[in-house]
Amino acid sequence: MKLFRFGDVGSEKPGIVTADGIHFDVSAFGEDYTENFFATNGIARLEKWFNANRSQCAKVPDRSRIASCVARPSKIVAIGLNYREHVREGGGTAPAEPVIFMKASTAMTGPYDNVIIPRNSVKMDYEVELAIVVGKRASYVPADSAMRYIAGFTIINDYSEREWQLERPGGQWDKGKSADTFAPLGPYLVTPAQSGDPNHLSLWLSVNGKKMQQANTADMIFNVERLLSEVSKFMTLLPGDVIATGTPSGVGLGQKPPLYLKPGDVVELGIENLGSQKQTLVSPIQYYLGDDAYKDYQAWVALGVGGLPHTFDGYQTVKRLGKNMKNPFDVANLERHIGKAGDVSTLKRLPKRKGPRPTIAPFAIPHRQTDQHNDTVTRNEERKWIESAAIHQPERLTYKRSFFEKHNDALFVKDSLTGNHTLMPITHAEIAHVHPSDGSMHMILSPSDAKVVIESGWGELHGLAGQVFAPGRELAPGYIMIYSPRTKKELEIAKQILEAAIRYNCNP
Repeated sequence: MKLFRFGDVGSEKPGIVTADGIHFDVSAFGEDYTENFFATNGIARLEKWFNANRSQCAKVPDRSRIASCVARPSKIVAIGLNYREHVREGGGTAPAEPVIFMKASTAMTGPYDNVIIPRNSVKMDYEVELAIVVGKRASYVPADSAMRYIAGFTIINDYSEREWQLERPGGQWDKGKSADTFAPLGPYLVTPAQSGDPNHLSLWLSVNGKKMQQANTADMIFNVERLLSEVSKFMTLLPGDVIATGTPSGVGLGQKPPLYLKPGDVVELGIENLGSQKQTLVSPIQYYLGDDAYKDYQAWVALGVGGLPHTFDGYQTVKRLGKNMKNPFDVANLERHIGKAGDVSTLKRLPKRKGPRPTIAPFAIPHRQTDQHNDTVTRNEERKWIESAAIHQPERLTYKRSFFEKHNDALFVKDSLTGNHTLMPITHAEIAHVHPSDGSMHMILSPSDAKVVIESGWGELHGLAGQVFAPGRELAPGYIMIYSPRTKKELEIAKQILEAAIRYNCNP
């Protein structure tokens, strides 16, 4: 009988694997694999209960998440520099007694869960290790009695951030050892009777299919019994506690040059008689968002920078703003402003734009096309004629960094003497800008002219046009995207629209 746990994070249940390989749900036993379970001879009690109740135990559903094989222990004690070849690859000398450090129990996760590369991490490493699960309270245990204190063995991947472990002030290994998900544990707790000789087990680890570590626990400097005995001299071990017994040679730090993990890497590892693990390395954003939302986040990032920070916080702001977006083709939003004070009608009519409208990304910021982009030559022409408008009309126009976009330049009304006083508090004097990534443009048009542009197919309203979406951040009702001009003829139409925008934003 092997012990394991399964279920979603926070809702894990206990299970067992029988000799014939069937995974059973034993949650009806009424206990998880906690300190109290091990302290009260839980394995023997569970085995007796299962033999009497097997027919009433359901099989664990296929594709269930496998969790850590013990519930959160009071501590994870780890051993450093415990394999002879690992010491040699680092250029050190074998320690005279075990090197002991701690991994936070909050680092523990399931054996197949994704592993987070923490923020600001640059040297993420792997370590396959045999793990001891303590079976009863242990203090000052003689080595020759140590096996009586062991509930079983399992696998742990002692993930490490080497810069934090070895290069930060203070010389504290724990800094690089305890980040969330840095201790995948399992899949099974295997009792000593089933594990074979723990001091003579093969173990291995691969990264993206390439074998990086391959050794045997016989290479350990301090064997299992000695380790439990030594640790128990310095702290009381409680039932369910975990001791990670050290890693063999082949870690990323030991490669020449060092080889550290990056998002997307797949790490697989295993130990003879104990099973195997598999983890995919992910960024913090991917881990917390989940796969579907992360794809959406990547699509947002791929649009390029806009008026919000290109960060996770920026993405969250975008998703909040997206809930307030309106139909970009609804001219009713404009008609209530048409004919009101300040409205002008410069574009009496425009020719119909040929072909379907481009596809627009479903984000409020940045507001971008995803297809029908113009070429770089045409895009450079756009930038030049917007810039030249300021050159040719210096008495009322200027060209400088966009207030709305932040990362590219825009055409502005020069000052309050030449600007539309009604608009300027909303527009911050900005008239128009080109998006270098796709060739589309944002312009601020009068409601009348914006309606003509939409109806003739040359553009669409920003989804937040006419709304206040942050203190001091408001979009005019005629804040409109002009689609990327694909030809010289379309560029001429865009110039006409720009002239209408200049007329509207400047004093008559």
